This record gives sequence, structure tokens and C-alpha cells, in this order.
Amino acid sequence: MTLEQDDLLYNRYRILDILGRGGMGSVYHAVDESLGVEVAVKENLFVTEEYEKQFRLEAVILASLRHPNLPRVTDHFTIDGQGQYLVMDYIEGRDLRHIMETGPLSESETIRIGIAVCDALNYLHTRKPPVLHRDIKPGNVRIAPDGQVYLVDFGLAKMSNVDEHTLSGARAMTPGYSPPEQYGTSRTDSRTDVYSLGATLYAALTGFIPEDGLARVVDEVELTPLRKRNSKVSKELADVIERAMAPHATNRYQSADEFKRALQGVEKGEPVTSPPAPTAEATNPPTGAPLPPVMEKTPTQHPVKRKSSPFSWFLLLVLLAAGGFGAYWAINNPESASASFQNLLSLIITPTPTLTVTPTWTPQPTDTPTPTEALTATETPTVTLTPIEATSTAVPAGTETFTPSPNPATIGGGTGQIAFATVHDGAAQIYLINADGSDERALTHDLNGACQPDWSPDGKKLVYVSPCSGKNDQYPKSSLFMVDIESGETTQLLPSASSGDFEPAWSPDGTKIAFSSFREGYLGVFVLNLADKTVTRLTELSSTVQSRQPAWSPDGTQIVYTVRRFSLFQIWGMSAEGENPTQLFRNGGGFSDFLPTWSPDGAYILFSESNTTLTSPSSLLRFAIGGKNPPDILPVPLPVLDVDFSPSGEWIAYETSDTKNQDIFIYNLLTNERLRLTTDESVDFDPAWQP
Repeated sequence: MTLEQDDLLYNRYRILDILGRGGMGSVYHAVDESLGVEVAVKENLFVTEEYEKQFRLEAVILASLRHPNLPRVTDHFTIDGQGQYLVMDYIEGRDLRHIMETGPLSESETIRIGIAVCDALNYLHTRKPPVLHRDIKPGNVRIAPDGQVYLVDFGLAKMSNVDEHTLSGARAMTPGYSPPEQYGTSRTDSRTDVYSLGATLYAALTGFIPEDGLARVVDEVELTPLRKRNSKVSKELADVIERAMAPHATNRYQSADEFKRALQGVEKGEPVTSPPAPTAEATNPPTGAPLPPVMEKTPTQHPVKRKSSPFSWFLLLVLLAAGGFGAYWAINNPESASASFQNLLSLIITPTPTLTVTPTWTPQPTDTPTPTEALTATETPTVTLTPIEATSTAVPAGTETFTPSPNPATIGGGTGQIAFATVHDGAAQIYLINADGSDERALTHDLNGACQPDWSPDGKKLVYVSPCSGKNDQYPKSSLFMVDIESGETTQLLPSASSGDFEPAWSPDGTKIAFSSFREGYLGVFVLNLADKTVTRLTELSSTVQSRQPAWSPDGTQIVYTVRRFSLFQIWGMSAEGENPTQLFRNGGGFSDFLPTWSPDGAYILFSESNTTLTSPSSLLRFAIGGKNPPDILPVPLPVLDVDFSPSGEWIAYETSDTKNQDIFIYNLLTNERLRLTTDESVDFDPAWQP
């Protein structure tokens, strides 16, 4: 259960505040009433006998750590039927991520921080058994008010003498900060932490997340030179940091202590040794090592030099021979055997991807996707769902026949309106239509067009996007507007951004609007506070990993969204504050998942699934939140996009195409009844069911 302020945990720890919350548990600020000191308490709510044993083993090792740049683990315990808890020092101050928001750090301050973290890493790496941190990034480097530097959050730490394919250490990746081997290309070791620290210092000096490590190996993306980002940085320091970030571990500093000495050399003005040339061992993975996935590369905002290499062709042939699935499983399956440390000791903070949704579809009956696989590393207790009483399987779009609607009195519970966008006279406008298909009328008459409507929780207002000429993947000059349904009064919520704000989603309490935007250079998810008009970025930004299409949970504590990495689209979840991003399940065999929406009872999400390039008809899939089973395909004729629930949760509205028209339909999830709401030749899209 989630603890609340003033709760007394374990008859000792009085909860003061919730610092973070995720699907597996929370992080609390508390006071130890026995000692009168403030502490941080990490909670894991997923408890099994096997996980409890592993938790105790690893917590004991962490509790033995004592170093001035590490918080102490002071207690650990399990409460039967409730959860597992780890108690650590509460570190006041700010993390490096927030400090960087005011601008790049100075060279001297960056070196000071780097040396302090190297000291902490050298201590961890020389324990018996050695301990790897494996999640070093700005958010996990904390600066106390007195300037003391702390490396925090041992949620991904692992004892390196334990077989990482069988026991501890979840391989969570923070794109930009994680080296290639952390994606499964080879075993991780102390040099993994060296790379992540180098990437963290790169970001601190430049204000940019560096190009992703796996992209640098598989797709030969080049790291933007540090001095190109910030010309004020000395060549000596840039060389040291770039060597620490060498894609191949043998070309990096071989220990944290070696990295520290190089930083100290820059501080003292000593010459810096150039990185060695790549070795045969560096360019060829060890025999038997898991291979990285082969993914299609999509254009980014930075030019990428591409060339074919024997290694890339070798990877392609191996993965094709294995049908793709074996390699993907080998890369990701360690989490399923070692989720305890990820889930017990941490709430993962990992950023995310960009999505290109094709505006029209050509039905291809043979391209019906298969369900994706549930990601066992992030399982939570199963939510039981009422099975859909389906009498047929998914029907290919090319074979569907539109049929007359059932009795209108039964549609959508007999009440409600659906807002949608339609294109007339060269611009999209928002229309309203009753849930029984009657009384279609225009709501907006904006000369610049309007689309992507989303209702306020009370059903009295709509937020929408303008300008909008028609259905597009992105709206580069758009802004968010709000219209009052009764008065027709329209208000612009944010000043127009040159990059555009789009895909708005109103929070269940009506106080915030989440949306997608390029306003900080890369596509990410932001949230607008309607009270003071402040905008907060929820997701970390990257040229290769971006995020969009936010959808709130009914209780307003979580957001699901679409992540794109290379050409792969995934469904992720995070807290409403942008913390603890986690992939909900694993894509399989070249399929992309996108456009998630949450059921009104919070039990499951629906989303569309297509092939990697989003050119095949999109199936509708359902995934139980916290469930252990993979998503299942619903028997809704293809394609299915932009799904939105009726207030009762029994019906859904969606857009589809029969190769001639693109129209709005509604569908009963229990009876399989279906009604076509729009029939004209215009393109109808973005349905939103009134609360």
C-alpha cells in the first residue's frame, strides 16, 4: 500500500513527504523517530519469497558501504504482505540535473564533481565483491548545501561477481548516458560506470545529452565533439571526457581511478594522453556475447555519417537467421531473472523516444501484427479483467463490410458527445456529434484550422491545437487553445512556439495539460499548469530517444506515452511528475506500439500496433496494468487509431479507413457492436469522447 504523510512505518519511520512514486513503489522522506534524523525510504511493493531472499542479500552488501561521497544504507526490512524497504541517508541539496537547468557548469566545478564521483566509484569497484552502480546520470549526482558531492540511487547496482544472466542487476538503459554493452552487447564492468560518468560530465559542460552509445556502435552515429557544443571548454578536458566515453570499453579509462588521475592532470595543467586506436578486441564482441538488435535508423536533427561495415552485415545475418526474436530475448531477458534489484531498491528514471504516425493507410491483410510480449522485469500484481466476449478475430481492413448500426438508444450508454476534427475548405475544424451519430455540427471556425481536441474533466471545455490544416504527424507552428462549449469563448493557453505544441491531454483533476513539443530542441512530453501557466518538461531529451502522445491515468498519478528509439515505438509509463519512466512491455519482432489510452477504471490501456514503419493496418491491443500476460489483440476491424473511451468504459471511439474514406467509428468492447458516426468524403480524425 502507498504510505501517506504522518504514517508510521515499522514503528520507527514517520513519513514526512513522498519524494517519488512509480508502479513498483515509492520513495519517501521520513524521520527516524528512534534517532531523530531524517532519512530516505525506498519501497518495493512486489514481494515474493525469491525476491525477498535476493533483497536481503543485496541490502546487506549495500549496508556495509561507507564512503564520504555515498549515502549510507542504515536499515532494511520486509513487512509481510506489504513490501520491502531500504532506509538511506537523506541528502539535502539539488541534483546535477536541476543545477544544469541554469546553464552549463564551469570547467573547475565539473572537474571537482568528476573527481568526487570517481572516488565513490573506485570505492565501489574495489569492494569484495565489486559493486557497479550502472545508472550514473545527472539526476543521480547530488550536491549538498555545503558543496559535498554524493552519488545516489543504488537501484541498479549489482555485485559484479554474480552472473548477470541469473541473478542481480537489472539492465536499465538511460539513452545518452549508457554505454553500448549495457544494452546487452557484452558484459558490464567498472568501465560501464566510467562511460556513464563521462557522459554526465559532457552534459554538465554543454547542456546537451550526448549521442546514444548503442547508436554510435550499431548505426555509426558520431559523438558531437564537446568543444563544438561549448568552445570555452579546454581541449585537454574535452579529450579526457571523450576518452571516457569511447564506445568500446578497451578504449576507455580502464578504472575510475585512472579517470580521476586524468581529471586531476587537467586541473594541474599536465599533458593528457591521447586515446589509443581501436583494438581487435574492441571492434569484435567476445564469442558468445549477446548481439545488439539491428534497428532501422530514422533521420535525426544531427547529420549522421553512414557506411556499411562487416560487423553490421554480420549482425544482420545472425539476427535474420535467428528470426530476430532470439537476439532480442538475449538482450533483454536478464531483467526477467534479475528484476529484484531494479524493483526493490530503485524507481528507474530513464528517458524516452519520436513517433511518426502515417496519416493514411493502405490495407494489407497479410500484415496483421501479432501481440507483443509482456516485460516481466516490471511486473506488478495482476489486475483481473473481464474477458472480452469476442466471437471473431481481428478482421483485415481489406475485407471489412460496414453494417447498419444497432439501436441508437444503446450506443454509448445513450448519452454523450464526441468531438473530432474534419477537413473542410483546406483547413481542419473541430466538430461535435452525438454518440448515436446524430446532430453533427461545427464547434470551431478558426481561419488557421483546429484539431487534436481533448475534453476537460467536467466536459465543459476543450483544449485543441491550431494552426492545423489537416491530419499530420506534427504541427510545427501550433499552439494550445481552449474553447468553452457553452459560450464559444476561445483562449490561447500558451504563446506560440516556433517548434509547436501539440497532442494535448487534460489531467483528471482539470489543473494541468500534458502535451508534446519540440520547444527545447528535441521532441518530449511537457505539462502546463493552468493556474500559473508554467510549463515543466517531464521527459529527458535526446536526438535518438524521444517521447510523445501522453495519456493520464484516471487517478492522475501516472502518464503513459509513446517512446521511439531508432525505428522502434514502445509504450512507457512514468509518474505525473515525470519520474521513474519504465517500459510497460517489450515489443516483439519488428512491431511498433503507439497512441496509448487508459481505461476509465485504470485497469488496462489500449494502444495501436503496426509494423516498424507504420505502413501496415494498425491493430488494437489491450494490456493489463500490472499484468503478467502479453497484450492481446481485440477483434476490431483494422486499422484502428486514436482510440478514446466512453465514460462507462464499455465503448471506444476511434478513426479508421476503408481506403476511400477516413471516418470516426464507435465500438462496444463487450458486444462487438459497431457504429459508423461519419460518412462524408472528408478526412475525419482525432475523436475525443465527452466525459
